[in-house]
Amino acid sequence: MIRKRLAPVDDPVIHRLVLEQLVPFSRTVDSGSSATFTEIRKRLNHNITYVAAKGTRRACGFITFLRKSRVLFVDMLAVDPREQGRGWGRKLMDIAENYGKAERCRSVELLVDDINENAYRFYVNRGYSVKQYIPDVGCYLMTKEIR
Repeated sequence: MIRKRLAPVDDPVIHRLVLEQLVPFSRTVDSGSSATFTEIRKRLNHNITYVAAKGTRRACGFITFLRKSRVLFVDMLAVDPREQGRGWGRKLMDIAENYGKAERCRSVELLVDDINENAYRFYVNRGYSVKQYIPDVGCYLMTKEIR
């Protein structure tokens, strides 16, 4: 099931997923200083966050996004490796894209680390294309129209 984030229950799991699934690909995070529990919680509190969970069990994935004018920006998406390939990422992206449509966003944008080949393929398969490469952070800015 996909549900809204429950901070006391979900934030420790989300923080672990960030450290295990996102930080290793990032060139901008030095020794996890910007990926502390407190910093991640601040980001989550600023954004809209949903989690994937099997029934009443702990979260196994999450997506966090925000609206910037007519663009929905997906800040982070991660799924536990034991649950990858089961459609959780697709379902989480569907939630974000549907939110963007409901809010009359014209497109969705996100950053993908250039060494994260699995994530890159995931987004290309969903219809995203590279808008530009940002060498300073080693990321592709990807976009998709959602009208």
